[in-house]
Amino acid sequence: MVSFRPPIPAAALLAGLAAAACGGSVSTAGPATPEAGGVTRRDTAIVHEACDLKAAGGELLDANGDGKADVTIVRKGGSEVCRAVDLNFDGKIDVFVYVDEQGKVRRRESDYDRDGRVDEIAVFQAGALAELHRASTLRGKLDTWQYYRGGKLARTERDSDGDGIIDQWWEYPGVPECPMIHTDTNGDGRPDPGSTVDYCKETGYVPPERQGSQKTTGPSFERAGGDTPTEVDDKPAGGDGEKPAGGDEKQPEGDK
Repeated sequence: MVSFRPPIPAAALLAGLAAAACGGSVSTAGPATPEAGGVTRRDTAIVHEACDLKAAGGELLDANGDGKADVTIVRKGGSEVCRAVDLNFDGKIDVFVYVDEQGKVRRRESDYDRDGRVDEIAVFQAGALAELHRASTLRGKLDTWQYYRGGKLARTERDSDGDGIIDQWWEYPGVPECPMIHTDTNGDGRPDPGSTVDYCKETGYVPPERQGSQKTTGPSFERAGGDTPTEVDDKPAGGDGEKPAGGDEKQPEGDK
C-alpha cells in the first residue's frame, strides 16, 4: 500500500534531493570497441530503467502543499530502490534516481525539455560522477558521452551527425571552457590532420579563470543538468550544422 506524507517545505525537499548524490556505485557502461579500421560505434538508444511507482510500500511526498505527490519513493524490503521527482510541479516527472543496496545513488535519468523522454543518463562510481550520456540536441537519441576522472571532466566523445559513429573527440588540457576538438571528416574513425580546433583561440572567448573578476562577453554555454558541450562543429562532409560549446569540469549535483 502506498502511503502519503503531509506537505513538507519545497526548499528542504529539493535540497535533500540534491545532497543525495554523495553515494555511488560502479558503472556498467564503458567505451565502445572500435571496429576494423578504427571506427567506433555507439548505441544511441536511450533506455529508461524501470521504476515501479505503483509498487507496494511506496511513499508519496508533497513538496508544495497542493495535495499532489511531487516525489514518489519506491522501496523493496524496506530499502529505497528508486524515486521519481517532479522538480517544477507541473505534474510530469523530471528526474528518476536509482539507489544500490548500500543506499548510494548509482544512476540518474533526467528529462530537460518536459516531453516525458529521458535526455541525460548520469552514472555514478565511488561517490562521484563517472559518466554522462546525453541527447544534447534533444532528438530522442544519445549523441554525447562524457567521462569524468576524480570528479573532473576528462574527455568527451561525440556523434555529430547522428549515424552512431564517433566523429568528434573533446580534450580538456587547460580550463574546461577551452577544449581541444578533434574531428573525423573522412570516416576512417580517426581525427584528421589539421582538423583540431582550439575552441577559445578560435572564438576569442576568455573564460573567467583567465579574467579574474572581469565580466566576459564570449559565447554562451547551454548547461542543462550537466556541463556538457551541447553544440558541435559544422562537419565538412555530412554535418548537421551544429556548433561546439565548451565542456565543464564542474560536477553536477546528484539526486536521491
